Amino acid sequence: MFHKNQKLKGVTIRQMFLLITYTIVLIWGILNYSQVLGVLQMVLDLLKPFVYGFMIAFIFNIPMTFFLQRLPISIKKGRKVIAATLAMLVILMIISFIFRIVVPTLVDSIASLAAAFPKYAQDIQVYVEKMISTHQISETYLQQLDKYTGQIQDYILNILKTGVPQLLTAASGIASSLANLFMAIVIAVYLLVSKEKLLNQTKRFLYAFCSERVYRFCGKVGHLTTTTFTSFVTGQLLEAIIIGILCYIGCLIFRFPYAPILSVIIGCTNVIPIFGAIMGVGLSALLVAFVDPLQGVFFVIFGIFLQQFESNLIYPRVVGTTVGLSGLWVLFAITIGGGLFQLPGMLLGLPVFSIIYTLLKEEMNRRIQIKQTKKILIEQEDETC
Repeated sequence: MFHKNQKLKGVTIRQMFLLITYTIVLIWGILNYSQVLGVLQMVLDLLKPFVYGFMIAFIFNIPMTFFLQRLPISIKKGRKVIAATLAMLVILMIISFIFRIVVPTLVDSIASLAAAFPKYAQDIQVYVEKMISTHQISETYLQQLDKYTGQIQDYILNILKTGVPQLLTAASGIASSLANLFMAIVIAVYLLVSKEKLLNQTKRFLYAFCSERVYRFCGKVGHLTTTTFTSFVTGQLLEAIIIGILCYIGCLIFRFPYAPILSVIIGCTNVIPIFGAIMGVGLSALLVAFVDPLQGVFFVIFGIFLQQFESNLIYPRVVGTTVGLSGLWVLFAITIGGGLFQLPGMLLGLPVFSIIYTLLKEEMNRRIQIKQTKKILIEQEDETC
């Protein structure tokens, strides 16, 4: 009896100590939230290569699994390395193909826009002079126009003064991003080659330090995450390829300029659900409008019809019920994910929310079933009495 009381007293003291420590840490964190945020940002910056590497490895794992299933079983040593190398080469070839199409066309578009800009400025000047000569612009408007022109000139001078430091900052940011990307690729290759070993280590760690219930739940979440992300990424990429090809065919039929780059833009942006279609059509229409404004309007109409065709016919058959969410929840997931994590949040917000939605739905059904079972048992007891 004394031993039990002593044990209970020890547990109570330990719990009180943890509660006091947690309260002190929480109060200190609230009072010094700026320093806490700075430390968290520093930690996140340090972990960026690992986060990017995990994302790249997850995407590369799809073609790697494809090659692993088709390589001869007789190749025992180096089989994973060969499959990982092939997967890396395929993705790098796709990326280089896209850049080979986009970059030259983009340079030509900028050059044509720069060449046409003096003509646009001359047309505007002729139009303004014509309106002045016909007295359609009053002196008050002309004075305001002169005032705004001076303000614009001052604004341009300020931009030029601060432009060099901003370019240096941007250059350092690009260099840091390239370094993170290189590290991420190295980490991704290591994760792909050592996938089974890392999974076994993770399972052993969870089994050793977690309860049986938590261990089974983590395994269930891991399996659900792998299945959902693999199906989502595969479906979205396949859908992007299909709609890119359809856009290219439509551009050739309707004689829109820059057909290759327009199809690449539409295909790449279509990976982002809902908002990607809007961004792709808007950016492509702007590019077409630089050549012919009327064709830019026609491309908007063409893009709307293409997106409707994709939403109603292609998406249900290619992606199907991968995420298992209604349109409202899809919009909610993309909006919240994009607001919190920008572009990566828009890309990954939908499958992440789908996993959370599935787990909550299963837990809700389990609780409802328990309550219904209890209700039936109570009713049976009442009938027996």
